[in-house]
Amino acid sequence: MPAATSLRRKLTAADWKLLLGVAAAQVVAAAAVRTMPASVLGRKAARLRPIVQLAVRGPEDRAIWAIHATGRRLGRISSCLVRAIVADLAIEGTDRRTLTIGVRRTAAGALEAHAWLARGDRILIGATADTFAPLAEWDTFAG
Repeated sequence: MPAATSLRRKLTAADWKLLLGVAAAQVVAAAAVRTMPASVLGRKAARLRPIVQLAVRGPEDRAIWAIHATGRRLGRISSCLVRAIVADLAIEGTDRRTLTIGVRRTAAGALEAHAWLARGDRILIGATADTFAPLAEWDTFAG
């Protein structure tokens, strides 16, 4: 039996609902990132938080798993910034989280950017931030 078929059979209805919820949230977030200034995006995201949390119910680690799983299949729609925004909206709690955009210079001399979401020193979603110089930081959209 192929691994993908085996995995599909092991997913519960709650897993599928979570995957569909974060996929939809990523598509909406991708459109918003491409069409809105950051200040407007932040205000609208704060209003959408309850809706996203209703659609994306489950433990934090499962929400992050679902964001990564759907993000891999959404291709260019799901950038690191989109994933960080969706994770921030989906993760419950009023604890302080920071969404950071950082940059670094590649060996070829080009600039490369990356976004990640962290709680204190722990990165919740996004690759390690050690090699990126923070360019912009925002407190969580929850306010």
